[in-house]
Amino acid sequence: MYHIAVLTKSATQEIFYTEQLSRFCSERGLFSKVDCYRGQEVFFEVTRKIAPTNAVIALPGVDGLNAVEHLRALFPETRIIWCSELDFSLHAFRLRVDYFLLEPITEEAFRQGLCAWVEEKQPSASSRADHNQHSKEYH
Repeated sequence: MYHIAVLTKSATQEIFYTEQLSRFCSERGLFSKVDCYRGQEVFFEVTRKIAPTNAVIALPGVDGLNAVEHLRALFPETRIIWCSELDFSLHAFRLRVDYFLLEPITEEAFRQGLCAWVEEKQPSASSRADHNQHSKEYH
């Protein structure tokens, strides 16, 4: 069973990510528990007690970078999809993020990140950012 934490800045993002996660898990017959957070303080308070197996971090700018760095330091084994409006692909690679997406996030690009979790493949962060940029040009 996957315990997925979603850390976002808005209700709109939260709805998008939880719908995508629910659809993906349902299609693949995966069981998951999804917890959503809109504040880092509460997120880290809860995750210190119950470590997530997977996390989606979608915070703006340096807030996202700080959250990913802190999560990685606390739980090196947590699988992470990081979504940002800034190109942090080199940081994502350094922090061993499973998938980095440059906003705006498409359903297809996010689904590829989810597939990386399930397939446990970890392509380089820079190629993921390039692919996401390529996807944006065609959507």
